Amino acid sequence: MKHAPASTRSGASREKGTLDRATIVRTALRLLDEVGIDGLSTRRLAAELDIKSASLYWHFKDKNELLNEMSGAMFEKALRPPNVDGPDFDWAEWLAEGARAIRRTALSCRDGAQVMARPRPRTPGLSFEDNVKTAMRSGLTDMEARLTMQTLRRFAIGSALQEQATPAATGIVVAGKEGFEFGLQTFLDGLRARLAERQKVARSLNRPRA
Repeated sequence: MKHAPASTRSGASREKGTLDRATIVRTALRLLDEVGIDGLSTRRLAAELDIKSASLYWHFKDKNELLNEMSGAMFEKALRPPNVDGPDFDWAEWLAEGARAIRRTALSCRDGAQVMARPRPRTPGLSFEDNVKTAMRSGLTDMEARLTMQTLRRFAIGSALQEQATPAATGIVVAGKEGFEFGLQTFLDGLRARLAERQKVARSLNRPRA
């Protein structure tokens, strides 16, 4: 892939006060798709931005911090605001779409799953607590809702990680989207069964005695 000269892409050489974190992260994600996580160095990124390597350290103390910020940016792209309105709200489909979006985003660039598996900073505008409340509309308890979203996030990233690392791994019966959907729907079926049993017990306890 050909690129315009650095001076054309970035304009005049930038000093530490004229470059923001968002621009650095966007450039790093584009570079990641070209060179992979091992080839993404601060020196290479600085050259892409047409700045001195030392200027990056005014924004990120090291590569680990940069990768964490990249993880946050990828989750911001993947996650939707909580759907808390509407009588036709389908909690299972809402959870499924969230997991699918995480997997799609992880697969959208080279080594994306490795980046999204890293710790990430809080994402403005996407409150985890709001998502917990939305998931609880299914009948899950607070802790169950938290564990559900954590499990789906790990499953989506883990599936993408395996697809990117070992696309033709021996012993994998069904890979890719089909395998992911089987696991996703099996997990959601388990949640439905748990909630149905809970409702059954609640009805029996509330049934008037003869």
